[in-house]
Amino acid sequence: MAFITSFVNILENRAVQGDKLIFQGANLVFAAFAEQWYRQHEIQYPKFHKMDSLCKLGFMGADILLNNRKIAEEYNPFQIGMILSNRNSSLDTDLKHQRQILSGPASPAVFVYSLPNIVIGEICIRHGIKGENTFFIEPEFDAGRQSEYISSLFQSKAIEACIGGWVEFLDEKYRLFLYLVEEKEAKGSQPFNAETLNKLYHLPE
Repeated sequence: MAFITSFVNILENRAVQGDKLIFQGANLVFAAFAEQWYRQHEIQYPKFHKMDSLCKLGFMGADILLNNRKIAEEYNPFQIGMILSNRNSSLDTDLKHQRQILSGPASPAVFVYSLPNIVIGEICIRHGIKGENTFFIEPEFDAGRQSEYISSLFQSKAIEACIGGWVEFLDEKYRLFLYLVEEKEAKGSQPFNAETLNKLYHLPE
């Protein structure tokens, strides 16, 4: 049996871990919201400023989710997985890259983020994660698919812990839901299944 030991939602200038409001901006565009969070929490990670919006969103979510845990020291890094999904892939950056092509030379710094799984890579680098990872493109958050897929990884002993969730950004509309699954039960943890995931995803709305 596996348990959800932490979860975070980010939407509408709010970051909520569990049922606790961690950070709130005031009618800010996402770039300003992310920068304010970065400075307020005294994050020291210069590469953050070069990331596209999707990666910044995922980076923020993972940092809040793990809450200063050094997860790659608690588990074998190759036994920590990450399964994410969204609706629009990296379309926000793809469109920016297309506009650059049409108006003149395109920036390699933009092109490098024109794949959705780059957000997984940025989170893995930040937290030392090296295990199984997959990024699904689907119309909406599919709790059933994620719970079945991640459960199969636990059952096959491919992972001992896993970050799952939804990371979506397009044209200033964004939504993040990340959760951490572990086999060991902790204080406040909840059973890992589709019903619980759906409840936690909709919690802040």
